[in-house]
Amino acid sequence: MIGIQHKADIYLTGLGTFELRQLTLETLDVLRNVNVVYHLTARHADLCAINPKTRDLSNQYFRAGVREDIYAAMARHLVEAARLEGPIALALDGNPMFFSDISWMTAAIAKKEGLKVEALPSVSCIDVLPMQLGFEPADLGMQIFEATQLVLYDLAINPYLSTLVLQIAYFLERVTIPMPEKQVGAFDRFVKHVLKFFPPNHPAIFVQSAYSTKIPTLAFSTQVSSIDGCRNQMASGMTLYLPRVGIPSIDSSLRKQLGLK
Repeated sequence: MIGIQHKADIYLTGLGTFELRQLTLETLDVLRNVNVVYHLTARHADLCAINPKTRDLSNQYFRAGVREDIYAAMARHLVEAARLEGPIALALDGNPMFFSDISWMTAAIAKKEGLKVEALPSVSCIDVLPMQLGFEPADLGMQIFEATQLVLYDLAINPYLSTLVLQIAYFLERVTIPMPEKQVGAFDRFVKHVLKFFPPNHPAIFVQSAYSTKIPTLAFSTQVSSIDGCRNQMASGMTLYLPRVGIPSIDSSLRKQLGLK
C-alpha cells in the first residue's frame, strides 16, 4: 500500500492509548512496510512483531538535559535516519501530533531538508478521557490546556466548559524525567491561576488512562485549593480534569425563539 498511496520519507504514527487495540489499519500497513520503525513507547516487543527492524529511542529521550534540546536532537536523528534508510516511521503513544514537540520538530527539519513527512491520525487521550470521565465535549464545549502554558501566558479558563489540563506533572519543568519528589508549593502558582476562575472547593480530578491490562487506569480527586498537597501523587502521564461549574443563563429572547423550556 505504501508504494501506491504513501510516498513519504518519514511517517509520524500513533499507537493509541491501550496496548495496540486502537491501532488503525492505515498505521498498521505503514509500520509493516517501512524500512525501519523508531519508537518512544513501552511496546517494543509488539512493534518488533509487526516489523523486526524496530528501534527504541528511550535512551535518547530519558536522559539529563533541557527537554527542548533533547527533542531537537532526536528530530535531527530521525531526519538523518530517513536520509540513510528511509522510508522510516516514528511510532508514539496516542496521536503523534498531539503534545509532541518531537513530531513537529521532525516535520519542520525534514521540510527544510527537502524530505516528505506524513502524519497519520490515531486515537489519543483526548478521545478517551471524555468517555472515561463522563462528559460530552459538544455539550457547551470543551477546552484543553498545557499546564505550564496555561499559567505562563495567563490564559483565561471558561468555567462553563469541561476543562482538561495536560502534562500537569510537568508543570514548570523543562526536563523529560519529572523530579521524584516535588517541593512544597510547587503548584502554588498553578492553583492561584485556577482560583481566578473556580471556587476553592471545586473538584479537581487527576486521571491517567489504562496503558495495558497490566497498567490499569490511575485516578484520584481533590479540590482546587488542595492540588499542591497532591503534588507527589501525580503520575507523569496524568491529566487534570476540571468539571464545568454549571450551565450559564440563556438569553430570554433566544430561549423563546428556540422553544427551550
